[in-house]
Amino acid sequence: MSTPVEPTNPPTTPPAAPVEPQKSPEDLIAELTAERDKWKALSRQNEKKWEDTSGELAKLKEAQMTEAEKAIEAARTEGRNSALSEVGTDLVTAEMALQAATAGVTLPPAEYLNVSKFLGDDGRPNKEAVKSFVETLPKAKEEFPNLQGAGKQSGGAPEITTMDPNELADLITGGSIF
Repeated sequence: MSTPVEPTNPPTTPPAAPVEPQKSPEDLIAELTAERDKWKALSRQNEKKWEDTSGELAKLKEAQMTEAEKAIEAARTEGRNSALSEVGTDLVTAEMALQAATAGVTLPPAEYLNVSKFLGDDGRPNKEAVKSFVETLPKAKEEFPNLQGAGKQSGGAPEITTMDPNELADLITGGSIF
């Protein structure tokens, strides 16, 4: 009895992918820049839509509020602004110190500054006002500290030319080293 022989198909190789010509660096940069700009524009459009939708949602919520809810929300806002104005001066002082340190200037003493003028309407520091104030301050003069012992020294202990213990003991006991 003979067994049927199955026909074998020769292995097929997949068709080779077309080879794209190499792009120049300038073309590649231009292509990537265009792609980046496209995504930036889409992102800005989405941000604008989100802001518009959020504004509409806030208006709808406000329109559906009862008088009591509106009064509660106004009290919350007033309380938030009041709390921020209380700590706002500390925040302004910290912002001034930060920007002054960054700019390398010295702030005048706090008792001479009216830091409440640097608060925004929301009780937070107005960073632009602080920055413009700090930019008007004079730069600190660079002074070198008076270092004791710096520079060429005259007199003093004799030169130690060797580390021989006998000679060191003679210098110490003779009182000439101190």
